[in-house]
Amino acid sequence: MSRLRVTLAAALVGMVALTGCSSNGDESSSTSGAPEGGKSASSPAPKPISKELAQADLTQVLLGDGETLPGWALHGDKSVTKGEYCNGTEDDSSPKEWVRGGDAAYEYNGSTIHMAFVHICLFDTAEHAHNACASWKGTEKSKERALKTPVGDESTLVINPGASEDNVNGFSRSGKANIRVKLDGVTGADPAGARAMLSATLKRLQQLQDGKPATVTAPDEQATARK
Repeated sequence: MSRLRVTLAAALVGMVALTGCSSNGDESSSTSGAPEGGKSASSPAPKPISKELAQADLTQVLLGDGETLPGWALHGDKSVTKGEYCNGTEDDSSPKEWVRGGDAAYEYNGSTIHMAFVHICLFDTAEHAHNACASWKGTEKSKERALKTPVGDESTLVINPGASEDNVNGFSRSGKANIRVKLDGVTGADPAGARAMLSATLKRLQQLQDGKPATVTAPDEQATARK
């Protein structure tokens, strides 16, 4: 009987240890970077932007009519971004190792009283993109707000930068690509709108990088966030 007790005890200890490892592994996979809305964490994480996308790709990625937030529409044409617009607000030179960029402006319900803007800036390395993004978002740390669900490798919102009111700037970096969204008034005071535009733009970049057409929209991302 004593041998049987020893054998049973050893088996129980082994089962407990195995259960503990499995539990820790499940917790790690379910909580590390878990997406909003309780979605399964087993799906692969989006790949950072690593390819040197062409100018035509950046133009395709920029949100068009019906793809951006409700009420907003393209103001004019999508544009090629000059290097200085990918740098800090007080620096009018192209940032180090900048490759290319694209931007678009949006008007609200046919009026230019309130405007929105999206800029995409591509760099040769993730390090240079990181440095430029840090310069881009400025130094108003007290106005920065972390996103509940991050977008890309690093992201933040700057609420009412400078002396503005009801405005929000969103910044995201994924690999070698930086994205900035600026919302002026109306829905601009709603950080969720800025996040939806950031997320849609990044996912469209990822689609192009994977050789697929850019189909994700800001309303798609809003709907996903509400689930």
